[in-house]
Amino acid sequence: MVVDQPSPARGRGRPRGLSERVRRDVFTAVRSMLMTVGYEALRIDDVATAAGVHKTTLYRQWSSKADLVRDVLVAAETAAMPRPDEGSWVGDLEKLAEGLQRLFNHPTTLALLRTRMTANDERLTAGLQEVATSEMEFVGAPFRRAVSRGEIDPDADVSMLVECMHSMLITRATFSRRPIDDEFMDRLVRLIRTAAGTGPSAPATLPPATDA
Repeated sequence: MVVDQPSPARGRGRPRGLSERVRRDVFTAVRSMLMTVGYEALRIDDVATAAGVHKTTLYRQWSSKADLVRDVLVAAETAAMPRPDEGSWVGDLEKLAEGLQRLFNHPTTLALLRTRMTANDERLTAGLQEVATSEMEFVGAPFRRAVSRGEIDPDADVSMLVECMHSMLITRATFSRRPIDDEFMDRLVRLIRTAAGTGPSAPATLPPATDA
């Protein structure tokens, strides 16, 4: 799944003074370069050339490539993720799973997660952590509503459930590099529901790992 058009970055580090067209062209150039040359070789000057804008325009908006890349990821996250309020825990969880599947299959997300494992860039690490913290906050909102409505165990550790869901997706995307497909997401939702005390048990055994 590919999210082609960036959305405004929810006020966090959102660049001001750029038109939507210029911002779109810049973010498209960054996504392309992350795929082709990787984060380490990405240069703001090259992004400016690819986007057809002067480099000083970008430097006025972003003081480093880490800040620029963070905003590209925020835009992808915003476009991919719903803010579900379906009126039920199960409905919210299913909508969240759909959004997380889109986000973690997005090429920008995959490139940055894998870059973080090897890049020695404290500013990038801090930026990605900022995005992850925000992401886990809004992923946790439906969990907290479910507790208040009595839909899940009042003693459920919501923070741990959210962190488990997030961590399993990161592990799948970066370490095992196996598909984050519908079958995996169904199993993940079933597992979270079981841990929250609201669903049937997930399979006791997992399918064997493959080299794919």
